Amino acid sequence: MDLVELDKAIKDKKVLYAFKDGVADGLLHGERDDTKTHHYYKLGYEYGCVMFDMLGTDVCRTTINDKELV
Repeated sequence: MDLVELDKAIKDKKVLYAFKDGVADGLLHGERDDTKTHHYYKLGYEYGCVMFDMLGTDVCRTTINDKELV
């Protein structure tokens, strides 16, 4: 696969859009949108939570934090 085909596949699958949405939800909102099931959305959300936690806060609902609440 060449770079043109890879770029087209990324756009067709909306990988970057899903990742960006996940980062925004994790970093800015602190809550995951359960209606979004895209794999890259979940990766982006976890990444956004890591960045949020690096800012010195503890609000994100990650898998680890959810287990502590139960």
